[in-house]
Amino acid sequence: MNTLNIFISGLISGVIIYQSFVVASTVFKSLELKHSSVFLRSIFPKFFMLISILGLISLILNIIYTASFYQYIVSGLTLVLAIICYVIIPATNKATDDNNKNKFRILHTVSVVLTLVMLILNITIIAAN
Repeated sequence: MNTLNIFISGLISGVIIYQSFVVASTVFKSLELKHSSVFLRSIFPKFFMLISILGLISLILNIIYTASFYQYIVSGLTLVLAIICYVIIPATNKATDDNNKNKFRILHTVSVVLTLVMLILNITIIAAN
């Protein structure tokens, strides 16, 4: 596997850790609910778009450098899962706006679980090398 692909998996992992554990938690501690909601609604689409782009670049590099089947799976899943998270953002926001706590909880849980899967998969690429 080429070094650039390992770097991209590290970048994806770092972005996820930073966004999920540093930015989001700081926003909730530092901003009023109204302002934190506006900020998070702005940043999370960009977050998932960035991960999608990095997943696509990783997949293209895997094709160019004839990577292992597992590397294809990780980059492909990263791309697909990030897109799914991006696509469900409007429904998650609508559930919040409609005060539909159950629907929000389900959609948010899906997003969190898929993000954790992407994180774990990309960490395995780093750890394997």
